[in-house]
Amino acid sequence: MHCQDGSDETASEIPTEFRSKVCDGFVHCKDKSDEQLENCTKQDRFYCSALNGDKVSISNAEVCDFTINCDDGSDEINCTNDGRFYCENKQPLFVKKEKKFNGFGDCSDWSDECPSKSTRTDENIFSSRYELIANPLLRAVVWIMGFLAILGNLVVMITEAKTLITTKLQRAVFHTYHLLVLNLSVSDLLMGVYLLMLGAAGVHYSGKYCANDLVWRSSGSCTTMGILVLLSSETSVFTMVLLTSFRLYAVKYPFNASRHPKLKIVILILTILLSWSISFTLAFIPLTSQFQHLFETKAWMKENPFFQSAAVDFSSMENFMEQFVDFQHNFTLNDSQQYKTSVAKLENAYSWTDFVDVLKDYNYTEMFDIAGYFGYYSTNSVCISKLYVKPTDKAWAYSLGIIILNFLAFLFVAVTHIWIYKMSTSSGSIVNERVRNPIAEKQNQEMQKKIIRLISTDFFCWIPISIMAFLNFGGTTVPPVIYAVSAIILLPINSSLNPLIYSNAPKMLYDHIRERLREFRPRQQPEADRRENVIVVDETPL
Repeated sequence: MHCQDGSDETASEIPTEFRSKVCDGFVHCKDKSDEQLENCTKQDRFYCSALNGDKVSISNAEVCDFTINCDDGSDEINCTNDGRFYCENKQPLFVKKEKKFNGFGDCSDWSDECPSKSTRTDENIFSSRYELIANPLLRAVVWIMGFLAILGNLVVMITEAKTLITTKLQRAVFHTYHLLVLNLSVSDLLMGVYLLMLGAAGVHYSGKYCANDLVWRSSGSCTTMGILVLLSSETSVFTMVLLTSFRLYAVKYPFNASRHPKLKIVILILTILLSWSISFTLAFIPLTSQFQHLFETKAWMKENPFFQSAAVDFSSMENFMEQFVDFQHNFTLNDSQQYKTSVAKLENAYSWTDFVDVLKDYNYTEMFDIAGYFGYYSTNSVCISKLYVKPTDKAWAYSLGIIILNFLAFLFVAVTHIWIYKMSTSSGSIVNERVRNPIAEKQNQEMQKKIIRLISTDFFCWIPISIMAFLNFGGTTVPPVIYAVSAIILLPINSSLNPLIYSNAPKMLYDHIRERLREFRPRQQPEADRRENVIVVDETPL
């Protein structure tokens, strides 16, 4: 056989034993003429884009068959009808759609789990492939607000504690106010601790977050941070309600409020302990085994031959366990009593531990290596509970109930302080009669300014969150950026500003700085000295 390098033979003169090698997809002639397109027009072939290799064409049946046949992989490019995902770094070129978002980095750059452009709005609402908090501005806000919350609340705690220690217990209203502000600063200090922990976690996983997403969200640190947020925010709300309630009592019953100060302080301390107990209960309910089927909806299984995803849903595990027990009963020699016992356990299964107990009966626990759980505080990378839920979420009633509780608390605080303001300014009222002297009048004005600041900050923090939660529950989708701003800015800033609004620390700091600045000003000549230097001319006529 001669090729187009000077051969005098035509295609019809090629010997039969060599004709099968013409247009077979592999180059045999040095000039590649046996695989040129004009010689293979009647062949049902796909020509690879790059012709540098030995294989230049393949059968059309081998195109988009999930196997790279061309040397350049061009036969598996643009195959979008089968739902495959193309790795962004082309290593490998693609993965099947079943492997996308399965918890395993099938692409070497983990782009199948955290693609640059994704329509998912659950776990990756805050994070990106490389960062725990994708937005650099929000990352900076976390650190700034964290340090401000820690330092600000520490100043308030020291100031209020010093005031309580150095002041005698004579007026219950006075001590009630400062004791509640001290309690408020303690609860809001927890928010600062959360923010600094979040910032530290972001630094630790910077540049590699997606590959460690399951590790982080199922960790005890993430759960602890979620507890801190809920504990801080709810205790802050309860303390604000207590402060408003005691203020209302003092205004409505001014004479009774000053009697029996020791008894009232004891009642206040017990009430504060009750508020902390309620907050702890709300924070730890999602961790109890009785409600695990509602809150810990997924488990992380590193090695599992039965599920495609590393994060296994509770309902999927429940369905699998029913089939597993039926299979063991029908195709193995297990006795019927064990089968009945296993079925009874599954019917009353409310936690992952119940599933593990059934697997232990069949010695299959080694095939279900549960590395961690994704619960109420693991729905996103910043480890806070879901603010905006839908009726399809299992724990929607719990989250929505907390939002409603906070919304009603704000309404109570706002309405009460408006009523207090009207009472204090109305003519003929007991409150008005008590503030006739200038000092009391000045204190009343300062109190009203604090009330205005309090209502304003609470309005711009809790009301937007509550309204958006109600809208989202009703079917209006909240954009991811709004969710991120609400969780990282609105929620923490409310807890951080409350003690500064209620306490006198900002005013004391302002007065201290003002006095220091006065020391550097040039002192003016006293009025008496100026008079001595004046020359008086007697202009009386002689």
